[in-house]
Formats: sequence, C-alpha cells, structure tokens
Amino acid sequence: MRRESYMQLLRKSGAGIASLLDQGFVFVTNAFRSGQAPPGISIQDCDQMAAKLRGDGWEVVVAAAYSETGQSLPHMASLWRRRP
Repeated sequence: MRRESYMQLLRKSGAGIASLLDQGFVFVTNAFRSGQAPPGISIQDCDQMAAKLRGDGWEVVVAAAYSETGQSLPHMASLWRRRP
C-alpha cells in the first residue's frame, strides 16, 4: 500500500488521527506498546521510540495504531511527529 493511500485510510479511521494530520503531524511508524512485543524479539517499543524522537527535537504524539486494512492494532501504537 502506498503511503498516500495509508494516510487516507488513517484519516477515516478516527477523528483523533484526522486531527493529528490537520495539525501538521506526520506519521512515523507503528510500534509495539511496552511489553507487547512477541517473546524473543528485541526491538524498541513505542515509548523508547518516542523518547528518541523527542531527544532529536520533535514534538511527538503516540496514538492508536491501525493496519493497512483499517483494523485496530491494540498491541501497537502509532507515532506521529512535527517540529515544535
């Protein structure tokens, strides 16, 4: 799925996502919520990724995550950033 198509899908997924897009936030990635990664996988969770982005000077919002089909991903979060 192309990024533009995914952004349109996210906009339709909920008012919160539409609001982030309207405020100038840019989608970064979906990441596992703290403690939700599958066993044996060592990756940064959404809190660690958000802290890194904030350390790099971004304003960061962690929101609900959705798949490419518009289904909610409760074990994941989406990260959004914009310059303050």
